[in-house]
Amino acid sequence: MRVQFFILLFAVSWFTKKITCLPFETRKFGRSDFPDDFIFGTATSAFQIEGATSEGGKSPTIWDYFSHTFPERTNMQNADVATDFYHRYKDDVKLLKELNMDAFRFSISWARVVPSGKVKDGVNKEGVQFYKDLIDELIANGIQPAVTIYHWDHPQALEDEYGGFLSPQIIEDFRNFARVCFENFGDKVKMWTTINEPTVISIAGYEKGNKAVGRCSKWVNSKCQAGDSATEPYIVSHHLLLSHAAAVQEFRNCTKTLKDGKIGIVLSPWWFEPYDATSSDDIAAVERGIAFEAEWHLDPLFYGDYPEIMKKYVGNRLPSFTAEQSKMLRNSTDFIGLNYYSSHYITHRPHNDHSRPRLRTDAQTEWKLTNGSNHRIGPGVCTV
Repeated sequence: MRVQFFILLFAVSWFTKKITCLPFETRKFGRSDFPDDFIFGTATSAFQIEGATSEGGKSPTIWDYFSHTFPERTNMQNADVATDFYHRYKDDVKLLKELNMDAFRFSISWARVVPSGKVKDGVNKEGVQFYKDLIDELIANGIQPAVTIYHWDHPQALEDEYGGFLSPQIIEDFRNFARVCFENFGDKVKMWTTINEPTVISIAGYEKGNKAVGRCSKWVNSKCQAGDSATEPYIVSHHLLLSHAAAVQEFRNCTKTLKDGKIGIVLSPWWFEPYDATSSDDIAAVERGIAFEAEWHLDPLFYGDYPEIMKKYVGNRLPSFTAEQSKMLRNSTDFIGLNYYSSHYITHRPHNDHSRPRLRTDAQTEWKLTNGSNHRIGPGVCTV
């Protein structure tokens, strides 16, 4: 099966100290430097731009709950208004056209389309119509819509009922929500993404606790009210992967989607180089780092199982797939989207405190911005 890779590049600058800018050649480049079929686009997510959190029949999401219940954990900010895309989307589409964009990737708010999280409780027609109108507006302006089904914002109702992605119950609810999306928007949307950055969901939401739902071990983050950084990230990713596979099944069985439609998933792995290129321990640490950051989600999608390195280092805290689940996962993607942010040096770092296991120490590694010679990976970026 031929799998296409769509790489989304984002320039991220983290300045922890003064960076000396190195001289380098620059040259102008434009569309003619790219293949004729290269797609230029922008990407957003529902919670980050829509606003209108209590309008149009939408229910609260986990991020609505998190930002309002624990405002000190979101810098006293929420997305009640955000960029007001819900009311201003036509103006924003005009801006996209002025920028000469070919595509626009946006996510569908589960809570806006299926407020209870369960299709059996009803589909919100007003929410469906909003996304239909958005898709029509994009197409009318020559912009290809690309839809993300889940970008971190399931209805709080599912969290209250059974713990969201900590429970296998969410797999069927996600399947049903995805089917509603395919049936309502599939005739006009060619490019689909099931889930955006599952690693971030699992680590930030359940290992570090600094994003919704804000769970982790108390000793990792004192602000976490509950959680287990040793087990919950693995459980959540397990259910995210199975939810992805279930949605892909629905997509491939749906008669209302475009015949040339594609469906995939977007990951955000880091790249690693050995801190000491002469150290066999650090070279092995690179392999473990890539396994925990990339292969954790890639291997199940192609081979139906987790990487052997993770099984070795995580042990029985890593869930396992049944034979049926493995079959459902294998080749469950037409493409892989890569959100690439940065790279790190990595070194072997044994973790000997077995009373406090967590995902971030299971790999027995430590990330570093510079190597032993104080060199970064690549030249520093200068801005004027």
